[in-house]
Amino acid sequence: MIFGPFGKAWLAIVSHLFFFADVLSVVQGFPVEFNHSVASVGVEKRNPTAATWTSPGKFTGVRLHSSCAGKESFFEDVLNNMVTVTGSTKTSISTIEKAMSKDRKKMLPTEKSYVDLYQSLYGEFKPTDKTAVKNAKTKLKSLSSFVTKYNQGLSGNAFKLDVYCDHTQWVTDGTKDKAGDYRFKLTGEPLAIMTDNKNTDICKEANGDEDTLAFMTTSRGNVKDFMTVCPRAWKAWTGKTLISQKQETLKSLLTKSIDDVLDATPESLFLHELSHTESYFSAKGSLDDEDLNNGEPAYEWVAINKLAKEDKDETTISKIRPLKNADTLMYMVSGLYLSDKANWGDGTCRDPKNVN
Repeated sequence: MIFGPFGKAWLAIVSHLFFFADVLSVVQGFPVEFNHSVASVGVEKRNPTAATWTSPGKFTGVRLHSSCAGKESFFEDVLNNMVTVTGSTKTSISTIEKAMSKDRKKMLPTEKSYVDLYQSLYGEFKPTDKTAVKNAKTKLKSLSSFVTKYNQGLSGNAFKLDVYCDHTQWVTDGTKDKAGDYRFKLTGEPLAIMTDNKNTDICKEANGDEDTLAFMTTSRGNVKDFMTVCPRAWKAWTGKTLISQKQETLKSLLTKSIDDVLDATPESLFLHELSHTESYFSAKGSLDDEDLNNGEPAYEWVAINKLAKEDKDETTISKIRPLKNADTLMYMVSGLYLSDKANWGDGTCRDPKNVN
């Protein structure tokens, strides 16, 4: 299971041995596989007692469970905003590539903002160090490819995703795995892979804390993914979006950290979660939630900045954790979108004109 950008997350995956899984599911009363929509237009009912499903406007590959009733416009706005933000990121990445070899004194304020954010999230380098610049450009190319695919998936309605606006469909009969975690299945979804949690409430930590904003799980064969939005997310969202945050004055933003800004915007959470979708990006191509060298999860600014420092000199693309970390991607995409008027290179809002 994969949790949202600001809370604890995990992804439980097992091999898809269908025969073995079916045998055990009969014995245990549950499907065995651990966790990653069929498109629907308008309203769909699978059977007289099934949930009602709708789609958010043109995004017919995304299905909203009846727990999301009345929120269709909200999700349509979020997805449209994500198209805008990821599209803008492609242009910003091109600017970074052209600016990263420049003498810093010759950079425009916006170029500094973009490059500073990139170095904070993917590793610092000196413009005079040709080897380091080459490595930075290689990482940037990989990032660009993922963002382009992301934008194409959103624009082309290619994501196959079922969204639940609460966690009541996840049930456990009290069965625990070898690690002592409760096992959960998604009601009414025979393709959904089971997942686990230490609390009998899937949106809570073992100690009862509500740290989880949302989580993503997958299906047998990765034919679709399931996103569940937890109560904490609905409490955190107060009507602000990345679009509205960009329209804020620089003066109002100067009092905020990038964590503060992104915590309040639903697009940021969705940018994180949808990067996990195996039905679109594939099991190998989707992003994960990476850990630091000390085992702590790489969530939010301080941790993802530390992750970038730890892997600064790594040159093997497949081993560069920031490129595989969902929160790093989310902060980069969201941060670049907000960098036209502000420099977020140290995790706080600074006036670009005052950054040397």
